[in-house]
Amino acid sequence: MSERVIKELKKYIESGNVSFLVGAGASIGAISTLGDFENEITTLIQDYQSDNASVEKKIEIANMLNKFLDCSVEPNSNLINGNISGMERIEDTLEQYKKFVRVIYKLLLLRASDKLPKKINIFTTNYDLFFEYACEELRVAYNDGGLGIINRCFSSKNFQKRIYQLSDSYSYEYESPVINLIKLHGSINWLLDDNNSDILIKNQICIARITQENIDDKGFITENTNVPIILPTKQKFIRTLMEHTYYDLARFYSNELEREHSVLFCFGFSFADEHIRSITQRALGNPSLTLLIFPYSTSDERGMINHFKDFPNVKVIRIDKGEDDTVINIQYAVEGMEIENRKNIDFNTFTDLFYKILAQVEGI
Repeated sequence: MSERVIKELKKYIESGNVSFLVGAGASIGAISTLGDFENEITTLIQDYQSDNASVEKKIEIANMLNKFLDCSVEPNSNLINGNISGMERIEDTLEQYKKFVRVIYKLLLLRASDKLPKKINIFTTNYDLFFEYACEELRVAYNDGGLGIINRCFSSKNFQKRIYQLSDSYSYEYESPVINLIKLHGSINWLLDDNNSDILIKNQICIARITQENIDDKGFITENTNVPIILPTKQKFIRTLMEHTYYDLARFYSNELEREHSVLFCFGFSFADEHIRSITQRALGNPSLTLLIFPYSTSDERGMINHFKDFPNVKVIRIDKGEDDTVINIQYAVEGMEIENRKNIDFNTFTDLFYKILAQVEGI
């Protein structure tokens, strides 16, 4: 069974328009989560609204939002400042990202088809900069939607660009391989420019500290607060600019999935985001799209099977382990499977599957 699944995954990479959807599970080694944050902050805001907008509740809302943001701010500040030596969790997470980028970029280079674009899309809801720093350290060409050098502005239109190079002898041109990095919920290094209605990409943390003055009478963040990300709250959009950007990126995500012979590999993403789940389910009306999901736990696996039970072009990957935790079988999960010997699919296990695919490609 393992050999058959690996061969099928290899075929998808060799002949499809390849995209990845990567969620918080990839960065969990360095960035802790705050449990059911969305429901907790929603409950707090509702309490605030029913308590005549008390100052104490307003401060509590600001503190909870800052605590959530701090989970990303601290490790990313260390990345930017180069202060990760001895910080094992951050170092290990960055190395894992580099391992992943290295293998998918090599698979991209080895694709033989001239008809397919020389690109791989990585869609992520993560705010962090691990993908950027992994690509930088590996000298892998990536496109984060930025335009310019000194003052870099973000535009979703930049993901439509393809770059061609001339050969040394100028006798022919070829498309340069690139990884598109599409951050669906914004990035911790984005800055909202009020003067020009632009999103700037900076080499620094641009998220403002939230104070009680940044919380309005409804318990939401005021529009003048510079928070360039989509927070997991019912408010979602603090600025119209972020709302437009989010929908532009969501449209790009949808369009890429609707391309002929598209394949989407999903890791570390729970599909709890109703908007992204809805877009994905609509796109699955494209019969040539294949969605391959690599759930971490048994409960995640069951959740994915339930979310996509009506879609025959969705495959949920199950990995079985031996006594020493080694992989002994790779198969497609179905409802009602026994949980015994199931191996949790963490980022390292997910990445190792692509090294198995690479071994087959290089063995040809």
